[in-house]
Amino acid sequence: MGLLSWIFPSPADRVARARKELAAGRPDEARLEVLDVDHPEAPAVLEEAENALALRNLEAATHLCRSGDDVRAAEHLTLAERFHHGGFEEQFRTVRRELREIRADRSTATQREKEEANRRLMAADPLGITGGPSWLDATASDAPFDADKEELEARLALLVEGYPEVLRDRVGDLGANFARSVLDLDEGRADLALQGLLALPDNEPLVQWERARAAYALGDAKAAARALRQFSELAGRHHPMGQRHSGTFLAQCLAESGDVPGALRALRSARATEPKLGSMLFANLLAATGELEPAEKLLKEVVREHPRMSAAYVSLARVRIAGGHRASAMRALEASLESTHCTPGKCGYQAPDLEVHRLLATLYLEDGVERERGLELAGIAQGLVQQPAWSDLYLAALAAKTSGRPEAPQLIDRLKQVTPPESPQAQRVAAL
Repeated sequence: MGLLSWIFPSPADRVARARKELAAGRPDEARLEVLDVDHPEAPAVLEEAENALALRNLEAATHLCRSGDDVRAAEHLTLAERFHHGGFEEQFRTVRRELREIRADRSTATQREKEEANRRLMAADPLGITGGPSWLDATASDAPFDADKEELEARLALLVEGYPEVLRDRVGDLGANFARSVLDLDEGRADLALQGLLALPDNEPLVQWERARAAYALGDAKAAARALRQFSELAGRHHPMGQRHSGTFLAQCLAESGDVPGALRALRSARATEPKLGSMLFANLLAATGELEPAEKLLKEVVREHPRMSAAYVSLARVRIAGGHRASAMRALEASLESTHCTPGKCGYQAPDLEVHRLLATLYLEDGVERERGLELAGIAQGLVQQPAWSDLYLAALAAKTSGRPEAPQLIDRLKQVTPPESPQAQRVAAL
């Protein structure tokens, strides 16, 4: 019943879990636990969690305002007001007063500091491209730079080294604002990076490339795809860009934004000149558009070249399942377990792959073959789960029914409740 209460907790279980999250200082998790729970203690726990979140957002608003980000500070203040249930009016007044004082205390000195930093970065010319004193020049004075100059110059040089040689000469013309935006993006500040990049010329391929990276980091795959298309037009074609290739990146963005045929066209075009490019992604796109035979052929090649890549075996198994070859899918997944098996602590050890165990266990138990093996794999899969998905709930119900456990009917009933009647999974639930 431990697994049952973990996957399908009762209202009392969720209230208890929420209290633990509150005690551990995680009011956001506590709120999610009791947000839709019908239990007499749930409203009080929800109120406590949301008040705690209100205070956290007040603190975040203050810090953001101090750093000069008034837009995000206002967003956090709005969130704090939304979560507040009463009792902290004085804290709200104090924070609002402090925000006003912070904004009033900002002087022209801050702007002068930013201008000076930009002037220093432009004058430094870290790669020695524009003719200014390079940070790599041993004869240049260290006086204008802080203690982090060597780290900054190394990071900039490494980032620019990832650009194709034909485009590197453009970096010098883009100047300090481009360099600062690239560093912001490298440090995880995609919002600031995008603001800086939008102020740069639209007809520069490297600007479009970095805009694509920033947009994708912010979760906008469509905007990233638009920028990548412009990059390709401006650069004459797609290029390898550091650890990524712009052709596969475009296909990935198009697929994630729902344009699978467009993604397939983009990657097929890029592979015309580089046949090995994005083989896994290409195979998955072929399968998604119903081209199962070429997808299987390509995935077999990937498995031969990368025999320890679990994801390739999983994709191969899914292609075979789609084609009605379930026994072959089982063999592919068993081959994955054999190829990646190694004793922990030994060279080459890989942690067990949840997707392999979950899918293979489901196939065995659905088809009524290798029952004991299927239950064993299901147990391993359940131990690997961190955030349960529908597939995990389904496998738990399937394993419970197969082994005749008393909680099976309750698991199946719960599975019916969370499965939309019009979804493809509804047929599997009906069969179960």
